[in-house]
Amino acid sequence: MKWMFAAKLKSKKKHKMTFGKILKTLLILILMGMVYSLGIAVAENIQVDQAIQNFKDRSTFVEEVTIEYSLANYQTRRYYKVSRETSYELADTRSVFYNDTKKFLGQKGDIFLSQQSPFPYNAWAHLFISYYFGGHAAINNGNNRFIEAVGFPEDDETILDFILHPGDQPHDYSATVSNSYTNYWMNPVYRSESDPEYPYYGSRYRNEFIGLRVKNITSEQIDGAVNYAQSKVDKNLYNFLFFLDMEYKFYCTDLVSRAYQSVMVEESKQRLYSRALNDDRFITSVNDIILSKETYMIFYVEVIDDIWHIYYLEDMEG
Repeated sequence: MKWMFAAKLKSKKKHKMTFGKILKTLLILILMGMVYSLGIAVAENIQVDQAIQNFKDRSTFVEEVTIEYSLANYQTRRYYKVSRETSYELADTRSVFYNDTKKFLGQKGDIFLSQQSPFPYNAWAHLFISYYFGGHAAINNGNNRFIEAVGFPEDDETILDFILHPGDQPHDYSATVSNSYTNYWMNPVYRSESDPEYPYYGSRYRNEFIGLRVKNITSEQIDGAVNYAQSKVDKNLYNFLFFLDMEYKFYCTDLVSRAYQSVMVEESKQRLYSRALNDDRFITSVNDIILSKETYMIFYVEVIDDIWHIYYLEDMEG
């Protein structure tokens, strides 16, 4: 009996030790994953900063102008043209501006992105989102507006409502893929002083943003990508789970990458984790799209002391 009791006690201790080892191993793996993730985020942010600096270093100051953006709302701009040097920059002869007035940026299919989060009033959330995922991405629809996935539920909606909805059924929820009402990125009076973001971004949408194009893309592919995104408008919900429940739901960068995947990747090889504009083939972040081997920068805008500095690929002559 004593021998059996001793054996049971030894078995319990062994079981406890085994459970303890498993728990310890899991914690170590989680910690290693967090450290690895942080390392990747640091490396990507450094690369993006360097890409922006390289783009700016290629620029030449053109002029400073003050325009009346809207009635009695004036905006001071400094334009810097960036030389076209690579084969894909030279091959695409389109201007990066909507028209000759240079009031708006963007042509059909252009990708607009900001690393800055929409929650600057929450320090930790702002830092985490800006550093790891980025703030927003949208596709220019060719008519000076944007197709975008926006995740701001109305007061009578909850995030849980969106998570529990299957996504392929009719709904009347607000946070969906949608068309913007305007080209808001350059708007100097985008928000009012009562907006919680006003103390951080002022009346602008963001203080910094980037424009990209896909290398060696055809006009037919651009049309296809825009049509894909447009087909989701007012139908597909915002995906608050990001890397889960992706079939019928989208987050902003996910919509952009999957729209281009639809025209750049064979249908049999397309995945929910996009195989276009996202070299790591997992969650698509703003930095993923900027650093993708398939994209290149066409403009960079930063606002300093209420002056809009606009770095843009120069117009082709002729």
